[in-house]
Amino acid sequence: MKHKPAFTSPLTILVIGVIYVASLVQCWAQTDTKKPPAFGSSLKRPKVTTTNGPNKDAKNELSEEIIRVDTSLVLLDVLVTDASGKPITGLRKDDLIITEDDRPQEISFFALGDDAQRLPRSIVLIFDRSDSELAYIEHSVEAAKKLVDQLAPTDEMAVVTDDIELAIGFTKDKKKLKKTLNSLERWTLEGYHTRSMQFSALVATLRELIDVKRKRPIIIFQTDGDEVGRLSKWPPIAGEQSPTYAYDMNDVYSEVENSRAKIYTVVPNDKLIGFSEEETVARARRMLEKQRAAQSKTKDMWYGAKRLPPEATSNRTVHVSLPGLEELREKGTKRAIDTFVQGQAAVARVAELTGGWTSFLETPGQANEVYGRILADINRRYMIGYYPANKVMDGALRRVRVEVRGHPEYLVQGRRSYYAMPR
Repeated sequence: MKHKPAFTSPLTILVIGVIYVASLVQCWAQTDTKKPPAFGSSLKRPKVTTTNGPNKDAKNELSEEIIRVDTSLVLLDVLVTDASGKPITGLRKDDLIITEDDRPQEISFFALGDDAQRLPRSIVLIFDRSDSELAYIEHSVEAAKKLVDQLAPTDEMAVVTDDIELAIGFTKDKKKLKKTLNSLERWTLEGYHTRSMQFSALVATLRELIDVKRKRPIIIFQTDGDEVGRLSKWPPIAGEQSPTYAYDMNDVYSEVENSRAKIYTVVPNDKLIGFSEEETVARARRMLEKQRAAQSKTKDMWYGAKRLPPEATSNRTVHVSLPGLEELREKGTKRAIDTFVQGQAAVARVAELTGGWTSFLETPGQANEVYGRILADINRRYMIGYYPANKVMDGALRRVRVEVRGHPEYLVQGRRSYYAMPR
């Protein structure tokens, strides 16, 4: 007996098609919901910390977003030196004494800084490539690539830009890291202007890249900190328009102090802090001339556009004098000087809050030496951890002190406080 071939009506085909398309749409929707949020999205959240500690009204959000340590372990890395600054090596667990709020603590974890197997390092390079950094871009990139070459096999590294962009996420692939750095250099020299939002990039890094999986988070913050004026809400001049922030510099400091990261700041410019006002102004004006020379060498920079070849001009020079022009220029110069001085002070404070330190690239050739010192400092530190005797996680600021038993003359550098956040 012959069977007739099955016949599917156009209506049936249409129904099946609709069901199939609907299932695809549902699948795509589910996929989209699983995508991680874009880097920097945490900056849109209402601020949940203050310089006096966490905002208790934001407890629910805090429990999800605050950086936390594995269980209640407090992990510190400290550098021990003699009075001359020479590192003290060969110390053991029993040589160190930890107190929290003047109460002795029992050391539960001890490791040497170069023990990459027990404590693999997660390093984030926040790379400022704004126009004020032009004179140092090439040398800084080359030095950063040499740092990449010296990473241990267990180390991982990520690169973040002052555009609040994750140029490359955590990876152990040295070729990819160096390729990324080369791309940043090329884009900068071709004229792609950045938003110069270094502190914002730092906050995004602390909120989104530093978590319990990063047992030894280290941030190399390479910037002159010129976002400080906008985050300090300085009054605009000459019609300036500043972006609206949901946070300010006090919030930046709180995020840093709340974090577990060690921060080393590298300032690619002449040092302006620690001098008399007269000397500071003189050094700042020389620095501005150096920056203008570097910008002139590569032509002007424009936001979001490549540099264009210079237009043909006649040999005749035309001088234009407008009422108030010189006064406006001087105001601009003074604002630039204030920005650079306060920016350097701010980035130095950021490093100090974590027990790190600040270096200055006053000449481009110093880049190799600076990065080498950072890596050497990381390797010479002692990693120590303890479970606080005070088990109450109330968000209060705890003061920590580390000493060397029997050697009051030794200097111990490291983080001196942390917030006891709920786990």
